[in-house]
Formats: sequence, structure tokens, C-alpha cells
Amino acid sequence: MKLLSNKVMNPVAASRLMLLFAGMLVLGACVSLPPQDVTPPPLINAGPAVQVDDVDVLAVSPAMEAFLDRYVLKYKNSQTRLELLTMAITRSGVLGFDYDERYTMTASEAFEARTGNCVAFSNLMVTLARRAGLEASYQVVFLSPEWSDYQDDTSLLYKHINVVVETRQKSWLVDVSGIKITQSDRRRLVEDSYAKALYLNNIAVEALLENDLQRAFAYVNKAIETDRNVIDPWVNLGVIYGRNEQLEDAAFALRQALRIDPGDLSSASNLYEVYIEQQNFEAAAALEPRVERYRRKNPYYLLRLSNEALVQQQYADSISLLQKAIKKKDDDHKLYFALAKTQYLSGEVVKAQSSFLRAKELAPKDMIAYYDRPLDELVSEAQVTDERVNPR
Repeated sequence: MKLLSNKVMNPVAASRLMLLFAGMLVLGACVSLPPQDVTPPPLINAGPAVQVDDVDVLAVSPAMEAFLDRYVLKYKNSQTRLELLTMAITRSGVLGFDYDERYTMTASEAFEARTGNCVAFSNLMVTLARRAGLEASYQVVFLSPEWSDYQDDTSLLYKHINVVVETRQKSWLVDVSGIKITQSDRRRLVEDSYAKALYLNNIAVEALLENDLQRAFAYVNKAIETDRNVIDPWVNLGVIYGRNEQLEDAAFALRQALRIDPGDLSSASNLYEVYIEQQNFEAAAALEPRVERYRRKNPYYLLRLSNEALVQQQYADSISLLQKAIKKKDDDHKLYFALAKTQYLSGEVVKAQSSFLRAKELAPKDMIAYYDRPLDELVSEAQVTDERVNPR
């Protein structure tokens, strides 16, 4: 089975999550429509169906009650309560919450674990703040795309959510992610159902990355059932159908996403891939110009293009594409190793060694032994692999 190439998934974990390609917004004059009130088609021949029980992401545990009674509720002033609450839950406080983008949790789970991503922290903060008599709301922040590379030619596009608390004096933004948010960044308050849908969507993405299609399908459907106007579950539903070779159903899900936001380029990019798979080249051609501009914002798409250029021995083009990719994401060892390999093959040995050294510096622990080998040996090995995957 061939997966949809250059897919993007949408999650909202540590900071942001989605499964597709994302890029710049399109025509502001477009009017969004609600998705059609239809039941997504079933997943065919993918194993036993998975049942997802309802979950209260804002439930207050006895331990949370005790925490508030001890550190917050004894003070009547709302401003004082907010300041004490935020001090108590941060890393240096009593709770010592530690931000970790890997973990999507409910409020009570995040309280118990004292860690989690932006969804987990937002669930926790909203729950505690409201229990403390404060007016707290979820806020989605629209930041520049940030990508992660995953298997099977799939990229994750991260999104971000945090919390706004209102007091008599002013509005306060509460966010422990460390992500830089400026006054110019677009943002909007969202309903609890929206945030819960993002929580369920993240669980679906985790299952999808493990290729557990039935579990991913169940959680995405639960997210859609929770709030049909959240775009991310529809996008990821399209990816699930695509992986299961249900291309017509994939196109249906992605068109639903585009009804919600006609300018969403991750939806358009995935739909473009579906049309190519269906050999619907006329429909694909209508999407191609804006999709291509969008994809070139993704460093891993540029990596793919550089690999294609390298196979054709177009070294200068390959190097240029990799340099553009690194400008967009300068902390991934894979990009620097690809640059080192291409520079080595083009005869730029000194530059190749410099890029290789940077790859070694950025490599995770499980890659240290790999990078301890000589560059020429790794390049020869990579060439053999590339020839198997992309024979000339």
C-alpha cells in the first residue's frame, strides 16, 4: 500500500499537532460552511472496532480539591487566588508541573503526573481556575507552522492552545510551554467542546503514529462527535482513510475540513495527494499552485525534493534545498546529515565534515553509535539504500 505522500497530521499536544502539510492562509474572502451533518463512512477490513468511552477532561479529583483548599481557596481576592494558583502549579511551585509535549492528558491525569503538553496543562489550569472561582477559558493560538518528521513520509504540524483567565483588573494569559507568543499572533477563545475535541484528536494521532487505525478512527470520530466544527479531526480522518486505501472516503473527509476553513492548506495538500492517487489530475491541478507554495514551508518536504535531486546527481539543487530546509528547522540531525552526504558526493569534503559534525552534535542518544562511524562509510551505505528505494 502506498501512503499519501507528504501528509500532515494535526494534533495539539505539547504545543500543537496535526497530520498534513500546512502553509499560508488563502483568500480571506472565502466563507466557511459548517461540515455536513453526516456520519463518516466505516473503516473497512481494519480489524475489530474500538469503543471510546466518554471522558470528562475537566473532572476534579479529591487530590485537586485538597490542593486548592490548602493553597488557594482560603484567599477571597480573585487576583490573589490567580497568582497563588499559577505559582503553585509551575515547575518551581508546590505542584511542579513540567511541560512535556509527548503527553496528552485530562486535568486529573495531568495533576497526578505533574507533566503534560499544552492540552494537558490547559485542561488542568482551566479546571483548577474555575474551581477556585475564576473565569477561565481555552485559547487557540495561530503560530507559524512548526514541523516534526515521522515515518512513512508523514509530517506532524503542531498547533498551540493555552488559557486566558479574567479578573476584575485585567485578562491574564497562562502558558507554561515556553513558546514565544507575540501581540501580532492571531488567537481566539474557544468553547470547552473545542478543547475536548483537540484532546481526543491528539489521542487519535498517537494511535495513528503506531498504525493502529481502528483506535485512531474511533478517537477521531469521537472528536468529530464532540465538536463538528474543529478542523483537525477531519484532516486526520482523511489520513486514516488514505492509509486504509479508502480514497473516496479520504476525499470526503478532507472536503469536510475545507468546508470548515476553505483556506486551510494542510487539508488542501492532503486532498491534492488523494486526487493524484485517484488519477483525478484535473482536480489536483486546481489545488497544485497554492499547495506547492505551502509545502515549501515544510523542511521535510524540501528534504524529499533534495533527495530526488540527489538521485539525479543535481548536487547544487539538492544542497540549495537542504540549506533552505535547515533555515526553517536548524535542530534536526537528519537534515544536517543529508547535507553532509550531498556535499561529500559533490566533492565538497571539508564542508561535508562540518555538516556531519553538526549532525553528530544534534543526534539523539540512540544515534550516537551510528554517527561514530566514518562519513565516507555512512555515505556509501546510504547510497545503497537510496538505490534500492529510488532506482534510476
